[in-house]
Amino acid sequence: MPEPKYSKLVKHWLLDKSVTFLNHGSFGACPTPILEKQSEYRKQLESEPLRFMMRECDALLAKSKNKLSAFVNCNPGDLVFINNATSGVNTVLKSLNFKSGSEILITNHIYPACKNTIKKIAKEKNLTIKEIKIPLPVFNSSNITDKIINGVNSKTAIVLIDHISSIPGIRFPVEEIVNELNSRNIDVLVDGAHAPGMVPLNLNKLNAPYYTGNCHKWICSPKGSAFLFVREDKQKLIKPLVTSRLYGEVKTTLSEMQYNFSWQGTFDPTPYICIADAIDFMGSLFPGGWKELMKHNHELALSAGKKICNEFEIEFPYLDDLIAGLMGIPFFKDKKLSKRKLSLHDYSPLQDDLFYNYNIEVVVNYWEKAPQRILRISPQVYNDISQYEYLIYALKKVKRLKSKR
Repeated sequence: MPEPKYSKLVKHWLLDKSVTFLNHGSFGACPTPILEKQSEYRKQLESEPLRFMMRECDALLAKSKNKLSAFVNCNPGDLVFINNATSGVNTVLKSLNFKSGSEILITNHIYPACKNTIKKIAKEKNLTIKEIKIPLPVFNSSNITDKIINGVNSKTAIVLIDHISSIPGIRFPVEEIVNELNSRNIDVLVDGAHAPGMVPLNLNKLNAPYYTGNCHKWICSPKGSAFLFVREDKQKLIKPLVTSRLYGEVKTTLSEMQYNFSWQGTFDPTPYICIADAIDFMGSLFPGGWKELMKHNHELALSAGKKICNEFEIEFPYLDDLIAGLMGIPFFKDKKLSKRKLSLHDYSPLQDDLFYNYNIEVVVNYWEKAPQRILRISPQVYNDISQYEYLIYALKKVKRLKSKR
């Protein structure tokens, strides 16, 4: 039996070493030095809450925002902190005034929470949802662009696309899509939940009207740290989900958007403040900084994915450039569930089999109406290729695979 070992960098994480943790993508994992920094900030807060919240917090948040803005290449004034990317999607869609009968265009790669948001808004505002199907395998990125662009029409109010989809985990050609939609004056909201820290970002160059991304996943800041980017010409349209006590009451040098998002009631600001520390820490793990880190995770995902596909005689489902640091492998059909209608909220019993019998934590979800399984790997720097060899061993042992394909 292969012996699964973490990389030497696991010393920076609190991960349970008895578990082979191959699912960084779901919630991230915050390194110990950043948790210690967060604890310091929290002690600072609780030792004198008024001083911290009223006199010190703004400067710390500004420092973190400047660091994050430089990291994603945008102006600090175009970016605000939010709890997670789903909040960003909700903020944009619930701020916009849609004309009755308009269309919202999405793809079948959309994250379930975002699809639920769109369903709710469409029902309330009499909108139509058009879902573009991008089937697997995907061997040509231009097919993705063409399908989306060909789906827009005079009724299209906004297009919501993933930068890197959660399931099945492919990298969309967002630059081409955004450029084409901009040329047609069609708004686009990019759900970049997985992108910050996984791929290089230049939001000024991308020039999307709206972009939201998590920091607690691949930047590895504490849970509940994310951002929303709004292009300058769109900022007056966007309002926070919470209207707080200072709204419209205080004279300020901040822009309207920055002011509106600056205080939404009492909250714990330490996840936002720690973003700057996380960017510095994670960037220090390799001599080549973030560029080398992103390359490392990409190559590990690609190597592990190809190893799994080769072992189980699965056609490799993507071009290499459609893989970032996240990869979903079409992993046989679940014959026992062939008559049951499944959603993206369901996960395969195989996922629990791997956890309870082999101490492996990895996503095994369903694609479309199923019974197609998607085995998703999402390596971080603490992972090692030996852990994926152990995963292959465990998969071969699972009874559900004995019937094969």
